[in-house]
Amino acid sequence: MRIFFALLLIFGSGTFSSANAQTIEETQLVHALFRNMNPQSIEHDREVCGFILRSPSGELEVSKASWGGPASCAFMPVPDGYSVVSSWHTHAAWAPGYDGEVPSTVDVEGDISRGTNGWVATPGGRLWFIDGSQGFLYQVCGRDCLPSDPGFYPEEHGPVEKQYTLGALRARFRN
Repeated sequence: MRIFFALLLIFGSGTFSSANAQTIEETQLVHALFRNMNPQSIEHDREVCGFILRSPSGELEVSKASWGGPASCAFMPVPDGYSVVSSWHTHAAWAPGYDGEVPSTVDVEGDISRGTNGWVATPGGRLWFIDGSQGFLYQVCGRDCLPSDPGFYPEEHGPVEKQYTLGALRARFRN
């Protein structure tokens, strides 16, 4: 409920499109998904990705997962009759020198280009939401809210902010 009221305060009482807000149902589905997928992603040091879909009957579903490499993942095709609500992916295991505690600019730009929102789970157990219509991203929950990598070294790349614009994210990666 808190998420709904926070979104109501931010966006007003108008109709929300799937490209600028997530529902409580979607948030709960994604959180449960990542509680399962993040430990596997960390254990195998591979990103895992997919989509949250709207079925022809209107139900939210998770697409088939696709396994990538340590820093990339290619999405599977969307089944006929289904529509993409949002993308999701993990950031694999913690690796020295790789700033995996925030979504990458490629993550955000990919969601913008698809016109969808996105979700990212990090090795430190953070859950991020990417607003694909605005390029704005924020932590849904912070470090260790999801299963995390036991070898994770906190804040190697400096403090992790609670939210970023795409421009601020680009600046983080330039530093």
